[in-house]
Amino acid sequence: MSERVDVLLLSLGTTLGWRMADTIFLEQLGRAGVSTAAVSVRFGAAGRLRRAYPVNDLVEASAARRALHSALRSHRPRSLVISTTTAAMLAQTASLPYAVRLDAPAVLNRPGVHNAALHALERRALARATLVLPWSRAALAALPAGSAPAVVVPPSVVRSGEPAWKRERLAVAYTPDVKAKGLDIVCAAWAAADIENARLQVFGVEHEAALAYLERTGTPVAPSIEFAGWRPAAEFRAALRHARAYAGGARWEDFGQAPLEALADGALLATVPSGGPFEALGLARELNTGLVGSTLDGAGLAPALRAAFELPERETRAYRERAEGLLERFAPEAVQRVVEQEVLPALLSGAAPPR
Repeated sequence: MSERVDVLLLSLGTTLGWRMADTIFLEQLGRAGVSTAAVSVRFGAAGRLRRAYPVNDLVEASAARRALHSALRSHRPRSLVISTTTAAMLAQTASLPYAVRLDAPAVLNRPGVHNAALHALERRALARATLVLPWSRAALAALPAGSAPAVVVPPSVVRSGEPAWKRERLAVAYTPDVKAKGLDIVCAAWAAADIENARLQVFGVEHEAALAYLERTGTPVAPSIEFAGWRPAAEFRAALRHARAYAGGARWEDFGQAPLEALADGALLATVPSGGPFEALGLARELNTGLVGSTLDGAGLAPALRAAFELPERETRAYRERAEGLLERFAPEAVQRVVEQEVLPALLSGAAPPR
């Protein structure tokens, strides 16, 4: 039998973002000096049933329950961290102290009467937990009543390199899910903004797939748009360091890593008021309300894009300096302090901080 570990992480890992976030969280635990083990979830043949909600969540929750049952016997942990509210819904935690990490609660991103069973399972899992670890303040505000004490532990956001001394007349967008991330909104706004001698580079969707979606939605495509497709993260961040603005057209953001990375790399954030616990939205409004669209469509984003390209240099420098200060709580060392001073003491002592 393997040696007992301090923290077992149950990782649902259904998206690249979550897999990366779980890897980083394990590294943070390791730097804090605790022993860890991680178990990932396998869906097997049942994975074919994941076609719509709420069935998706129930299939994933059942698979997570099986994975945890096996891992508890193998690792004999002192405590658990369960990544995603879905993975926690049916988890049998053997009376161990546990925390639930989430980017958004199901009650927020799985609305409607047909998801009522998920909401009930979520309320039970979050109420029984020792801690809830939302990624953002916006997710914290959306937690169901009666949830365990919460500590915000965001993914780290850091500058990717030295920003370009002279910015290009370039806007960058990231739309891997063309509908949710608003490819049509971004492209319609860019066409309407008609910014002279400027171009838009869209990452996360291949050229042909982008054009097919835009044709279906009747969206104009300006000749100054380039569809960069799927590129290494380093190329995306390099574009942000040279860009004047990031164009955010998402209909929904569970966290919004890309907009925060844009701010870290010195791009102005021009965005629509996306739904969801979109952490960068509050920052964008605090930095410059003129760069936040009033409506969730191309007509709302277009004036924000124009404003970003017309902002005087002095105000642009001040914007970037304020953004740097607002992002301090996302710095790796700041997040590490939260993990060491607030999360681990509660998990390993079994005593949660005051509500």
